[in-house]
Amino acid sequence: MWVKLPARVDLEKLTPGDAVAAVVAQSWVYQTCGVASGSPVAGQVVSFSPWSDSSRATEIAIAFIAACQNKENVRLILIAVYSATENGKTQMDLANSMPQGIGPGAYGRSGPNVSALPSVDAGDEIFPLAKLGEVNGLRRIALAVARGPQGATLISTPDKKLRLSAGTRLALVPAPHSN
Repeated sequence: MWVKLPARVDLEKLTPGDAVAAVVAQSWVYQTCGVASGSPVAGQVVSFSPWSDSSRATEIAIAFIAACQNKENVRLILIAVYSATENGKTQMDLANSMPQGIGPGAYGRSGPNVSALPSVDAGDEIFPLAKLGEVNGLRRIALAVARGPQGATLISTPDKKLRLSAGTRLALVPAPHSN
């Protein structure tokens, strides 16, 4: 499941028990659980360790729960974090859609490819296949997948501040059932 942060989150200001809001970026179905695009996903801070001289890291663990359309709740594990994009387009997509010069030859021999140009509400964003522990487009952030309290993923940085901007994309997977 891909979710996005609707607002910037200053993770270093959170304490255990605080809520972290996320919104489902595209509809998702897993077994009997369906979650519609735009639905909220509840995140809750389960641990926080501020930067200190001894640890030299800021670390936070957030547990996520999705409310299914059938009224069940599914526990989710954060597996990847991707930087925000503009209208679902990567920086490379935007760069490739721009003219390569001035004048009639700027777009090449075939003329401008109007379909490649960025447009408002150009359609559903295509999300990549996330790799376990992957952090894409964000510097100095690491993930320890399912290594925190309650099986939550630890997000850490050697910096004193840990911020995620609005639109940051999070890849979540269902937690294994414990019997």
